[in-house]
Formats: sequence, C-alpha cells, structure tokens
Amino acid sequence: MKNMPIVYVENLHKAFKHGSSTVSLFNGLSFRVDEGEFIAVTGPSGTGKTTLVNLLAGLDRPTKGTIKIFGRDTSSLSQDEMASIRARSIGILFQTYGLVSSLNVKENIRLSQEISGRNGSDMHSYLQDLIDFFGLRDKADLDPRTLSFGELKKAGIARALAAKPEILLLDEPTGNLDPPSVNVILPFLKGLRYIYGKTIIMTTNSPRAAKLANREVQLGEPQILFN
Repeated sequence: MKNMPIVYVENLHKAFKHGSSTVSLFNGLSFRVDEGEFIAVTGPSGTGKTTLVNLLAGLDRPTKGTIKIFGRDTSSLSQDEMASIRARSIGILFQTYGLVSSLNVKENIRLSQEISGRNGSDMHSYLQDLIDFFGLRDKADLDPRTLSFGELKKAGIARALAAKPEILLLDEPTGNLDPPSVNVILPFLKGLRYIYGKTIIMTTNSPRAAKLANREVQLGEPQILFN
C-alpha cells in the first residue's frame, strides 16, 4: 500500500464566468504527488497552469473536486489555517516574482522566514547559503528593480526556499527569459530536488524544463459552456 501523498488532487474542476459563457478548467483532473517528487505541469497557455498553482496554495478554491495537502482537505480549512500552512510549508514562485521594491534583495529573500516565524541563527546561515547558491551575494544589498529577469527568478526561488517549506510551487520559472537566462536557471532547478530535497510542482511551457521533472501532469484544453 502506498504512503499518503503529500499532495492529492481528485476530480478537479474550476469554472469562470466569461461574458455569456462559462470557461471550465481541468474537467476532472486527478493526480497525486509523493514526498520528494518533482512534477512538471504542462499544457498550452490558457489551460489553467497558474490557476492550479493558486488552488494548490489555497489562494483560490475549486468549483468542484478535492485538494488535499499533507492529508488535509483544503476546502475544510479556514483562511487563517491555510495561511499558516502556506507560511511554513509551501514556498511559491509567482510569475510576477512578488518582490517588494522597498526591500533589498536579501530582505526580500528573508521575508518568508519572518512570515513563517523561523528566524534563528541556523536560519540566518541557511539564508546566506541560499544567496550564495543562487549567485546573488553581489546583489544582496541592491534594489530588486535593478536585477535582470534571470536574477529576479533566482531571487524569487530563493525566497520560496528560505522558510524551509516541504513543498515548492514554481509557476513558469523559465517564463519570459531569453535563452542565455534559461541556460542559467535550468541547473538551479535541477539542483533544488537533489540539494534541498523538496517536493516540487512546476508549471512550464518549456520542454527543456519539463525534462528535469521525473514525470509530467498534462492539462487538457478548457471547455466553453454557453449559458
């Protein structure tokens, strides 16, 4: 018998009103993610990759279906309970990076530690290790607006890792990057699983990035329902 998955999705549906019609995503999607797996969620634009990240993070609720994180049905959790799980157990890289312009790069990376309440001396050393791993030591005191797109991605991933979460949700980590920047980011993505031992769910349109994962979850085309 298999162990309980760290993420479990069953019969997932998400519907949005669009004018006089309804757009239905996922249409019964089911999958599981076991501890330590690296999953690539793939599919054309418009199939709901970012929406899935928001659902898994508890930032949105499905129209129908079940999402369980660590065995807990997210639909049964309050917003505060879900926020607590996000703060300590789920690291997220958003497509928009989400860095705060009033904080320097190091402060942005440290922010997730502060939100999680993990601020000991060991976490300070871990923070420095992350900054070094992502090659950001010379950028640590800079305004994030001075960084290149590739550096912003690295800073965003470092922040997602900083609180030592069990799960990493990476939304298009190679999106909007030129080929040289993609070549820089890919080795870091490969290293996340082996060096940091995280369970990773990554959305991507990049076949090269998807090959880093040990399996793919492919999203189907949305359905358009006319009212």
